[in-house]
Amino acid sequence: MKKRRDESSAREKLPSPRSGATLGKRGNGVRAAVLAATLDLLSQRGYEAMTTKEIASVAGVNEVTLFRRWGTKAALVAEALQDYSASETPTPDTGTLQTDVLEVLRGIITRIQTPIGKAIDQIIVAHHTQPELEEVRRAYWRIEFSRADTIIRRAKDRGELPEEADAQFLMEAAIGPIMVRANATGQPLDDQLPERIVMLLFYGVKNKEMQ
Repeated sequence: MKKRRDESSAREKLPSPRSGATLGKRGNGVRAAVLAATLDLLSQRGYEAMTTKEIASVAGVNEVTLFRRWGTKAALVAEALQDYSASETPTPDTGTLQTDVLEVLRGIITRIQTPIGKAIDQIIVAHHTQPELEEVRRAYWRIEFSRADTIIRRAKDRGELPEEADAQFLMEAAIGPIMVRANATGQPLDDQLPERIVMLLFYGVKNKEMQ
């Protein structure tokens, strides 16, 4: 009897299989699956046509899980876009501003020519009648310019730029020609374009500093 009671007591002291570490790992797995499913359906069907029910089905989770964690389809898409951008065009740290900007532009051009890149472009560039998509667009660019600010801050710390240099304006000037070609003129997004943008951009920056 005593042995049986001791075994029962020992079992009660064992950690539960639903420990915090296990739940955390499961939560990360769910997030990755849902974001991947969102991007996959976004590239295939576009924002309006895809549903949260489809996302949940592809991710292998309950639709209720999506609403509990993200609340709306727009919030889910916003996080998926930010996560994709960070992984596909990570913030470079090459040691110089010029090569950092080159890496950013090359990453944007590579991404924008993929099916998912084109789907994202339709959301982050166009003005939308749906208020929720306007917020997705604004949230996306807030994150992107925050990453640009990191690049510009490093350049200022290295003495490559004056303190008053505007990080957002500098990146707008760098990204602008790519957005125009991709969404307006249809001119090629060739391998030479980033170098041409950087040459023009930094020629102008240096001239201003010398005035």
